[in-house]
Amino acid sequence: MFCENVVHWTSKIQSYSRKGSFQRALSLFLKMRNAGIEPNEFTFSTTLTVCTQSLNKSVGLSLHSLILKKGYLNQLFLSGGLISMYSSFCRISDARQLFDEMPERDEVVCNLMIAKYAQIGFSKEACRLFYGMVNGFIHFRGFVSDFSVVSVLNACAHLGCSRFGKSVHSYAIKLGFDSDAFVGSSLVGMYSKYKELGSARAVFDQLGTMDVVVWNTMITGYAQNGYEEEAIELFFEMEKQGLCPNYTTFSAVIDASCVMPDETLGRKLHAKALKFGFLLDVYLGTAVVDMYSKFLIMTDAERAFSEMGKKNVISYNALITGYGIAGDHENALRSYKILQSLEEMKPDACTFIGLITSSVASAVYVVGEQVHSVLIKLGWDRDVLVRNSIVNFYSKFGLAKSAIKAFETAQGSNIVSWTAIMTGLVQNNEHTKALEVFCTMHNLSEKADEFSSSSVIKAAASLAAVSQGRLLHGHVFKVGLNNHIFVGSALIDMYSKCGIVEDAKKVFYEMPEKNDVTWNSMITGYARNGFSDEALNLFHEMILCGVMPTSVTFVGVLLACYHAGMVQEGKHYYQLMKSYYRISPSAEHYSCMVNLLGHSGYIGEAEVFLLNSPYKEELALWKSLLTSCEAHRVFDVASRVAKYCLNLKPDDSSAYTILSNIYASKQCWSEVEKTRDSMKMADAVKEPGCSWIEA
Repeated sequence: MFCENVVHWTSKIQSYSRKGSFQRALSLFLKMRNAGIEPNEFTFSTTLTVCTQSLNKSVGLSLHSLILKKGYLNQLFLSGGLISMYSSFCRISDARQLFDEMPERDEVVCNLMIAKYAQIGFSKEACRLFYGMVNGFIHFRGFVSDFSVVSVLNACAHLGCSRFGKSVHSYAIKLGFDSDAFVGSSLVGMYSKYKELGSARAVFDQLGTMDVVVWNTMITGYAQNGYEEEAIELFFEMEKQGLCPNYTTFSAVIDASCVMPDETLGRKLHAKALKFGFLLDVYLGTAVVDMYSKFLIMTDAERAFSEMGKKNVISYNALITGYGIAGDHENALRSYKILQSLEEMKPDACTFIGLITSSVASAVYVVGEQVHSVLIKLGWDRDVLVRNSIVNFYSKFGLAKSAIKAFETAQGSNIVSWTAIMTGLVQNNEHTKALEVFCTMHNLSEKADEFSSSSVIKAAASLAAVSQGRLLHGHVFKVGLNNHIFVGSALIDMYSKCGIVEDAKKVFYEMPEKNDVTWNSMITGYARNGFSDEALNLFHEMILCGVMPTSVTFVGVLLACYHAGMVQEGKHYYQLMKSYYRISPSAEHYSCMVNLLGHSGYIGEAEVFLLNSPYKEELALWKSLLTSCEAHRVFDVASRVAKYCLNLKPDDSSAYTILSNIYASKQCWSEVEKTRDSMKMADAVKEPGCSWIEA
């Protein structure tokens, strides 16, 4: 009768536990105790599971005392239940103490302890325990299973411990676990975390039968490490193999589709996910919203967002960021206010970064200023990523002092923060300050990366500070960044601006990898220093190498033609840019053509060209033509061009000065007097010249 009662009560407790009625299950256990019925080991095991799942610490601790009192602690499955319970209570030291005090252990308990360490982020402890387990230091050698291998591989991935992870891989091969899909998936995930996609793919290809989890791990590894095309190819290969993708698969490939030239693939994947009925998943729905946002198709992003059955703060952030990139600050603020009104969600760092982005993209300073005030009030300005976006915001609006203040008042800077402030200073022509910031960063032992190095090299280039540039070149060579594309391109630009073309050329040809920016830097460097033939030859070499020229490329080409006075060649390249490469001419291209025509004596043609351009309101272009008129003493055109200049900027002293010089060269002294009187009436003051040396 006693046994029947225990079984009956235990069965009812299990029934409530399976239904998720944890409070009723615990109440039933207490009633059982009050009824004088003694629980057995199975009752304790079931009740421990209830305490673990409901995080009921008080009852759980009482159970441990009772199990100890009744002498059931030698039951391994109860010890395992207690370890799980203490781990769920985040009392991992108590779990380990219990584990160490066990007189004997089996495979399940050992693997459980490693798994719990890995799950709650104690990755080093998980690796140490596994190491002791393998080498027999803790008297349970031989208990290694596929489960323990998977747990320690996940710990290695979290730690970034490549050497130990590879050792575990070797041990798994020795035990024959490497062909297991469970272990294989963890190996693929670990190598993906190490960014060793070749090793991850080798493991993937060697696996025999694979489930969708393994495919998802490999696809996600590709997508998260910048191999988006490979991720998409593997997705289609997965479909060919007859495997049905799940919401995780679609989330990864929809994210990967954002690098495509347009949204066509993303739309197809969206339709497939809709067909499979996966769009109710919040993460997949968020990925769809993010995809449309990145392509600036905000109407579809809004529709995808509204169709989501469940939303979280990440979903709102994706929409707000999309509005931010599109420069729609009004809708970004509207979405933020909705999010703010929800009790179950709170804005986070990404929310405010999206809002600041919207103010930058839409050039609305007051919005960013208000967001910054809210950030300070809520304490989010201490977040490194948020602070970096604030620095970028003030830099974009030309407020270098505010950017520096935002950078200096916040605590804890990373390399991204230093790069953000240096880039902002360079953008605002505070080149000397950028060099000072770099020196401060270096003195604080913050290791420079390719982005911070290229930013400070640009500062040295703008100052034409060749000695500082050489020191920076030596520094990037020492730390091994000299072969990076961004750094190499910045060095080429720096040496070119300092007039040391041979050094620029040496850097260019020593670079193992080049992109269009690298080619453009060298072409422009040649052109700027009067090496027109070399610039044009390099342009043709660039085409032969299969590198597509950009708008910047043709600025360099036209500049080379201008310096060499090659009018017909300049016209040819200008037409080639427009008709063949479909590049719309910018103000810089028009400036090059006006300079080319004007300085070659085609003053009338340059005037007509400028009048027919969309940039005829650009003062710099007219001043350039006016300088050409002065050089060639074309009086009638100069008079008209000077009027254009003065209409655009009545107090521009240079236009008055050039016009006065032209009249003086013609000995029209009365006109010279009138021009000087007009200059005085306009209150136009001639800017004093200056010269400086590098000390």
